[in-house]
Amino acid sequence: GYRMLGEDLLYKMIALLVVPITDHNIKTIADCFNFFANANVFRFGVPHQKDEHAVDYYLAGLHALKDKLEQFTGNKIEDKRLREAIVTCNRMRELLKEISLLRLSPQPPITSREFVKLNHASFIADKRLLIDVLESIYKELPKKPASGSKRPRILLTGSTLAMGDYKVLEIAEEAGASIVIEEFAEGMRHYWENVHLNSDLMAALADRYFRRRMPPAWFRPSRERLDYLIKLAKDFKADGIIWYQLMYRSSYDIQAFYFEKMLTRELNIPMLKIESDYDVSERGPLRTRIETFVEIIKAGGGR
Repeated sequence: GYRMLGEDLLYKMIALLVVPITDHNIKTIADCFNFFANANVFRFGVPHQKDEHAVDYYLAGLHALKDKLEQFTGNKIEDKRLREAIVTCNRMRELLKEISLLRLSPQPPITSREFVKLNHASFIADKRLLIDVLESIYKELPKKPASGSKRPRILLTGSTLAMGDYKVLEIAEEAGASIVIEEFAEGMRHYWENVHLNSDLMAALADRYFRRRMPPAWFRPSRERLDYLIKLAKDFKADGIIWYQLMYRSSYDIQAFYFEKMLTRELNIPMLKIESDYDVSERGPLRTRIETFVEIIKAGGGR
């Protein structure tokens, strides 16, 4: 819609849309851009299991993408420049991880909203400039005085946390909670793992972005992601979990159902599931539900 209306500069600027096909919802995005916006779209498949043949398939997709970018731009992607870009992105991820880990503290020196905005900035900012900013922030945060009040600690997870979608973060903070860690397969830069530099850079990218990536809901076995969330909740001493997903994401809808039962059994902490379709009118009902959830935790319904 934004592309067709021409009201959003970001969508008007798209010359080539690269779509990794992970599920039917993402495939539909590519189809809509093709059909309605007459856009140049490149698709490549993302397998759902991490078998060796699946890694080979993903690597072949990366090579096809590399060929497409070289043909589209007229510029050859040389190993020297690719290695330099990997080193830069690795450093940026390291700093995001170091800043995020500061939230292991009983009184985190940075809020979730602040951290997520830094994470989102990494998509559009000059990476070398952002590295300087992140290094400065990481040095200054430990000097920040503690707030003096203990807040319920929340793990925020679900389907997508897109740039500009900060309502859940804002409402949770205003309700007196502290979101200490976020885990989303879409909408945030994944910073836990770096690319291991070796002689075959394309294989190293496939290893990092497929084999060692944070497990999304569509990966199999699905237990891998749930175990990962349980570990995050333990490491960050979460008192509760907010599961935030976009409407009509069936894979996340199903996973939320049995993850809540796992939480009760393994950690005995509560979970609130909320959905959004980016409607401005939903903020009031979301506030009521999140505030009630935080009050339940404060009253002893959490850890």
